[in-house]
Order: sequence, then structure tokens, then C-alpha cells
Amino acid sequence: MRRLGWVWPCALLLAGCPNGCSNKGAEEADAGPVVTGPELLNETEPNDRPEQAVALGRDATVSASLGADPSKPDEDWYRLAPNSPRVADVSVSGLPGGDVLLEVYDAPGVRSASINSGGDGKPERFPNLYVERERWVRVASARKGTGGAYTLELRYHTPEDGVEREPNDRAVDATPMQFGQAVAGFIGHAADEDWYRLELPEPPPGATPPPAPAPAPSPADPTGAQPPPAEGQPQAPEETAAPGSSEAAAPPEGVANAPTAEGAPAEPGAPAPQPGGFQVPVPVPGQGGLQPVQEEAPAVALKIELTGIEGVRAELSVLSAAEAPLFVTPRGKEGEGYSLRNIGVRASDRVVYVVVKSGWVGTGKEAKRGFNSEKSYTLTVTQEEAGANAELEPNDELYKATTLPTYGYKEGFLSPKGDVDNFVLKTAEPVLAKVELSGVERMDLELSVVAPPEGEGQKETVLQRANDGAIKEPERLNNVACNGTCYFRVQGASRKVDNKWVRDYENADQPYRISVTTVPDDGSQEREPNNTPDRAMELTPGKAVRGTVYPLKDVDYYRLDFSDRPVRTPMKVTLLGILKVDVGLYLHRVGEDGKLSLVQTSDRARGDQPEVIRYSAEPGVYILEVRDARNREANFQDAYQLTIEEGE
Repeated sequence: MRRLGWVWPCALLLAGCPNGCSNKGAEEADAGPVVTGPELLNETEPNDRPEQAVALGRDATVSASLGADPSKPDEDWYRLAPNSPRVADVSVSGLPGGDVLLEVYDAPGVRSASINSGGDGKPERFPNLYVERERWVRVASARKGTGGAYTLELRYHTPEDGVEREPNDRAVDATPMQFGQAVAGFIGHAADEDWYRLELPEPPPGATPPPAPAPAPSPADPTGAQPPPAEGQPQAPEETAAPGSSEAAAPPEGVANAPTAEGAPAEPGAPAPQPGGFQVPVPVPGQGGLQPVQEEAPAVALKIELTGIEGVRAELSVLSAAEAPLFVTPRGKEGEGYSLRNIGVRASDRVVYVVVKSGWVGTGKEAKRGFNSEKSYTLTVTQEEAGANAELEPNDELYKATTLPTYGYKEGFLSPKGDVDNFVLKTAEPVLAKVELSGVERMDLELSVVAPPEGEGQKETVLQRANDGAIKEPERLNNVACNGTCYFRVQGASRKVDNKWVRDYENADQPYRISVTTVPDDGSQEREPNNTPDRAMELTPGKAVRGTVYPLKDVDYYRLDFSDRPVRTPMKVTLLGILKVDVGLYLHRVGEDGKLSLVQTSDRARGDQPEVIRYSAEPGVYILEVRDARNREANFQDAYQLTIEEGE
């Protein structure tokens, strides 16, 4: 009975199956054994030459060994031949008491990479070797007479967008990347260099037209220029229309083709603005007009972000299509990344290369370059929004200074730590420049006037420095005399950290703005820097001069030359005071040895009331000194007036 109980269910199943209960159909659908892991292989000798290489078409773990006979150096070859393009992760375990070498060949005799960074007993790894059809791998001992057992691990995976493809150590093998695309890569060994190829967009039509004759100045506004933004106030970037539109062709207001006071447009043929440096109006003293000065060639500003790599002091450089360096990062710290702003690239460059590699750490025999084949970095390149108004890195040296407009502004960043930005103002005629530096969150900025070295081996000279503001506060320089070329410097202020003075302020997110306004130098205003007797401004009796006591502890010197007078010259010097500052007036005579001797003072410290000196001067040279009598206040806005009158 029990047997019959099993027979009936089986009979019912057979009746319900058209083909019976056979598993023939299942056998026809079987695709073969399922691959569940890497292939386990033993090295097959001989494999000492490429034509004898062990073929590896899929993931594999190979047990092998290298002979230690120095008279017969052993080497093992493997051919990577996946059935479709793959990225291979190849690693070789260390040799006991030896140093293993891992090499990659594009074809027999054509080596593309050599990896030997681990040292004795340490493994070597190539984490992202791109294999389109086939490549060869050679394993050998770095030193003769050593060998032993090792294990080669090979893992394939599908290529992904946004990941470097090794080997990419040369321009010809550079990994393509796009603006805004985050690319991942490895510094897989000490000598690894990762090259990325970036194609720049074509400039819009008419971006660099030839210079045209300047328009006649408007009688109502001889400068034709708009003032820079209010002191310390940020200003939104100018709106720009799409390339090719009528709005894009219109010049900015106040530069060229601007309406006159009556509302009529400027004369036909006025020059269009130049990207990266427009036609800037330069005052011409005595003519009441402006003379256009052609700015330097336009450029493109890039923002580059590189995440840190554990154990690696990363170096990043930007190269032209001819592999000429356009920018190289300053020396950083191990494990730190970079947030680089306003990296300047010439608009004429259609292709640039961004190169990431490991920098040296240590000195002498202890020097080494780190690497990390386990953790990747991320590289991103975008175009800066500031456009033509961006400062252009590198500008940490005076000869690389970013050009300032005579009327307008530039925006820049102090990043990474210790960054220094130099600017140059070029003028066709003598002018006085008012330079303002906006404040930045979390930063104490310093603004300076710098003179270049006077000869080979000489050092540059800081002529004047403004650091009156604290964190987030602006800085200013008034009446800086410029006749040809003047240099300005923006950097973080010094502060004491662990008993050391450092300049480590950094903000890669918020830009500063350096604004410039110029007026003709007609002799009616002081010429800064005049804070030393040898830079004293010449005074003419009967002609008033106006100046400011700014920045803090500013001293203004003026020179009177009575050397050609046959007798004493009676004179009256009047200084009209200003708010906030108790101005003092001091008269010095210059001795034959060049030293100053004080002959008379007027420093009653009575606020904005005038100070007066009456003196009968013997023939000679005299220096007038104007400063805060208490040496504790400054006023960038209000100007004092200094007048010299001869006679009783």
C-alpha cells in the first residue's frame, strides 16, 4: 500500500508533462559552468620571453617563482588578453629577502610602465591598467641573485567614465577630461604621473578685434569712466550676454561707445571692449581727455580642485600644448589637496594638460616620493565665473603680475596658504592711483606698493604697506604715483602661531576685489609713497598740495630747495587740519651729510584746526614732515592742505 501511494503522484505528474518528466530541456538551456571566482593557476615554465607569456583572459591568481641564480636571471611574462576592453588591477606579492619589479609593455619591446616602489619584501601594484586588446606584464627581481616564490593577482573590471586610464604618463597618452567633470585617479607608484588633456572652448567671434582710434572725450565727463565699487562693498559680476548676441557686442558703460551727458552715443568706430583686458582710458594731464592703452592679451581663468592623497605630497601643474609650464603648485604638505583659483591660461591655447604627480619629501638620502595604490584622488577643473576680471595665477612673482585696469577691478583668491598675488598698473602718462582692497571672511589682508629689484642680485623693496584693517576689513592706498609701471601686492597679514610669524590665511571660496581709480597727476595732490625723506615730493611756493594721513602711522615728506637763494628766505607754512587726526607739522633742514635736523614744529594737536610755521630759512634744502602728532590715528577720506608762502 505504501508503494502504491508513491506511484499515483508520479503518474499524475507524467500525465501533466507533454515531454514527460525528462530534464532534456534544462540541459539545452545550460550555458556551462558558472564562474564564481578567479582562475587558480600555476606558472608554466618556460615563460622567460613575451612569446612564451602565460595568457590571462579573465580574473586569475597565479602561483609562481623567480630563480635566484645570478648567472641566469629569471623573468616571468604574462599576456593580458580579455575578450573586450577592460581595466586590469595587477599586483605582485613581495619576494622574501628580495625586491620585485613589475613592468608593463604595450607590445614586446615597447615598455610603457615600470613599477618598483615598495622595496625589499614589499608588493607592487598597478591598480588601473587599461587593456583595450592586449598588454604584456613582466615580473622580475630588481637585483641579481635574489628570487623566490610570489603570487600574481589579476582582476578585471569594466572601464568607467571619469576614471583615469593608465598608463597616462605622457601627453600622447593623456586621459581626456571635460570642464566640470570629476576624474578619479591613483598615484600608484613613486614615479607615477597622471596626465589629463583639457580642450578649451573656442573664443567667441570678434573676441579680439584690432584696436581702433579712441573716441573724443565727452565735455561733461572727460574721464568717461565709472568709479569702482564703494569702499569695502562687494559687487556682483557684470552680466554677460551669450556669444554672438547684440548684447555681447555692446561695450560696457563708461569705457567705450558710452552715451554722453546729453544721451548721444559716442563717435562711430570706438573700440569694443577686449576680453581679459579692455581698452582702458588713461588720463593725459593738461589735455582734459583720455588716451586708450591696449591691455595685454586676454586669458582664461580656471578653478582646479584636487583632493588629498594619504601618504603623498601631491604636485599639480598646468602645461601648454607644447608642454611649457603655465602653472606649478607651491610646495604643499603630505596628504593635503589643493583648491586653486584663477589659474591663468592664454586664450590662444586650445589644449592644456593638467599633470598630477608625487613630490619629493625629505632631503638627501632620506628623500622619497610617496604613493598610494589603495586610495584614489579626485580632480575637477572648471572655468571661473569672474571671466575677464579674474586675477591670473601664477602671479606670485613681480614679472608674472596680473595687469590692473586704470579704471576697474580684478577679483582674486588667496589659496592655498601662503599665496601671494602681484598686480601691475601700466600707464601712458603720470597718474595718481587710489587702490582699494575689499575684505574677505576669515582673512586679514595686506596691501602693498612694491618696487622691483634695481639690479641683478638685488631684492625688491616694499615702499608702502596698508594693514589697518583686521579680519574681514578692507585696506586702501591713496594717491600712489605711477608713471609707466607700478606694482601692488595682496597677501595675508602676518600673525604669530606657536611663536612663529606666518602668513597662513586662506579662503578659496570668497574672492577679494582690488579696485583702481586714477586721476591725472597735476601736482595738486601728494605723491605716495613719500614716507621717507629721499622720496619727498617737491613743493612750489604759492601752490597748495592736498594729502591724506593714511594708512596708520603714515608720514608725508615734502622738499623745499632754497639752495640758490643768496640770502635768507622768510616763509610761512600753513597746514589745514582734518577730522579724527591731530596733524602735526615739522620743519627739518638737510645737513651736508644728508641727515635731518629739526628747526621748528607746530603740533598743538587741536583736531582740525590749522598748524602754522613761520621761519626765516638760510640758503639750503629743507624737508617738511606731516603726520599724526600722536601717531595713533588715520583718515583715508579727508585730505589736509599744505601751503608755502614766501615773505613776511
